[in-house]
Amino acid sequence: MAVAIRLPDMGTNVEECKVLAWKVKEGDSVKRGDVLADVETDKAVAELESTAEGVLLRCLVSAGATARTGEILAYIGKAGESIPAEAANTHGPGGPIEGRGLRPSPSHVAAPLPSRISPIVRNLAAKLGVDLRQVQGTGADGIITREDVQRKRNSTLPVPLSTSTPVEALSRMQAAVARAVQKSWREVPHLRISASIDMGRALELREQSHSAGSKISYDAIFLKAMAEAAASHPLFLARIEGDGIVRSSGIHIALAISLGDELHLPVIRDVGRKDLRALHKEIAELAGRIKTHQLKAEPVSAATMALSNLGMYPIEEFDAIIFPGHSSILTVGAIQLTSTVIDGRVEIRPVVKLKLAADHRLINGRAAAEFLTEVKKTLESQNLG
Repeated sequence: MAVAIRLPDMGTNVEECKVLAWKVKEGDSVKRGDVLADVETDKAVAELESTAEGVLLRCLVSAGATARTGEILAYIGKAGESIPAEAANTHGPGGPIEGRGLRPSPSHVAAPLPSRISPIVRNLAAKLGVDLRQVQGTGADGIITREDVQRKRNSTLPVPLSTSTPVEALSRMQAAVARAVQKSWREVPHLRISASIDMGRALELREQSHSAGSKISYDAIFLKAMAEAAASHPLFLARIEGDGIVRSSGIHIALAISLGDELHLPVIRDVGRKDLRALHKEIAELAGRIKTHQLKAEPVSAATMALSNLGMYPIEEFDAIIFPGHSSILTVGAIQLTSTVIDGRVEIRPVVKLKLAADHRLINGRAAAEFLTEVKKTLESQNLG
């Protein structure tokens, strides 16, 4: 019996994905675990792996079309095996797909409202004052997407007399980041504190690792310090959910990595169990996947904290927005040579400013100060690494 290949759950708040490209053709043999297609979510490009072995009998969603979580994308079975009757009338990449993932022809008649439409899209339409009956859906089976609602809203806005510049739509990833930032700014009360850190010990450690063959990144060092502090301050490993607290089973930290205008937040899992070299290697691999658009989609909410490092720029310190579902975010500025009093003597030391933003609903000022103090002790300690 032919096996249906469905779009898996790609993470929190991901309702639909775009099929970017099929990696195999109908009639090709595939094994379990083979990559069938590249799919794009709001957060990343992911690989769709086969859950069955046999021949790719039929692709039901063509490249460029969208599909919802749980929807059948293809069938795999034995060569010549039949597929369900309802799928036999559709066409894959070699032919048209009627009413699936394609923009409908323009019409001045309001389309009937689809029976399947997400609450998020309904709420967005109500907030923007968009009549869903006047919106042409471009999602799977004509489903109305957030982009459709925003496009309809933009088309009805009056054009300023002073300019004729067209409105440029955000990419799916940029739009996802924008929604997350807006949600956090609206719902999360940010508590901010900062501290200056003597990075002398960290610089020594980096030089030692360089002589051994591979200079450990600053990101690895800061992640390790955050993990050490979080181990003794468990509220940083939790999040607010309604009127309750949800605690994480491990120390998972998201790392902000940018590529052009895109911001990625890959999650480094079990940071406390890994040494600096292992963290450095994992960060390098993640950065490489982001550059080649091969980063697998993973919910950012799998982490409870985040690290954002702008130390490569002449930035002393900066504020960051806590990602929804996180307890905090630590930001890092540039290391600067600074006059410092040590044992009554003035010395020139490499100093960096760290700034912590914490969810004040969960973490009070004292807990935040103790956490940042622990980070400082770890970074300045001879036991670092």
